[in-house]
Amino acid sequence: MRKFILAFLVVVLIVMLGVTYVLKQFQQTADLSYSKLQSVQSTVVYDKNDRKIDELYKTVPRQNVSSNEIPDYVKMAFVATEDRRFYKHFGIDLQGIGRALFKNIVTMSKAEGASTITQQLARNLYLSSDKTIKRKVDEMFLSLGLERQFTKDQILELYLNQIYFGSGVYGIGAASQIYFNKPVSDLTVGEAALLAGLPKAPSTYSPSNSTEKATARRNVVLKLMHDQNVISDTQYQKALNERVVE
Repeated sequence: MRKFILAFLVVVLIVMLGVTYVLKQFQQTADLSYSKLQSVQSTVVYDKNDRKIDELYKTVPRQNVSSNEIPDYVKMAFVATEDRRFYKHFGIDLQGIGRALFKNIVTMSKAEGASTITQQLARNLYLSSDKTIKRKVDEMFLSLGLERQFTKDQILELYLNQIYFGSGVYGIGAASQIYFNKPVSDLTVGEAALLAGLPKAPSTYSPSNSTEKATARRNVVLKLMHDQNVISDTQYQKALNERVVE
């Protein structure tokens, strides 16, 4: 009987610790304000009289772009590339995890991470990019909290305004300016695909470093968009013919 009681108490303790951990992760996302996250810009320096002195950024100012300013094919370029089941899962893609585990076992590596767009946003907001089990678990629970707190469109908008595109640039608004000198609303399908291909390895696929690698990566994204019916045959062929310049 004593062994049974002891085992029962251990199970209760483990459950209590687990519940506490989950509630802690959910509390972090519950405190988030969508409007405050939207307003994140480049760091601004003010004097003691609240007058703007300077704005800190490496290349071009970070700027937020609202969802209605981003064409659907631009949004879907990222969904097709980073998280094709984005609108179907609840923050964690169980099918993606199973697929990634299988590939990692076959290749004996950690190459496949299976992070959804929501998980990537959670990582950018709270966590490091270290490939540890704890970070992955934290990322998953934070993602569940984000999905409870925000809509899919809000999550995608926050993600696009948070991610790193290389060349010292964060957010799709600044990336569109530095790579193409135009607002996001004017991006072509080919340009959208190029930007969607950058987050995987910004320095490798940046057209500033290699137009050949940038073109190859863009074409991979275009094929994903075409295969997932994001773009038509005509759009696909036209985008493939767009020349990538430095």
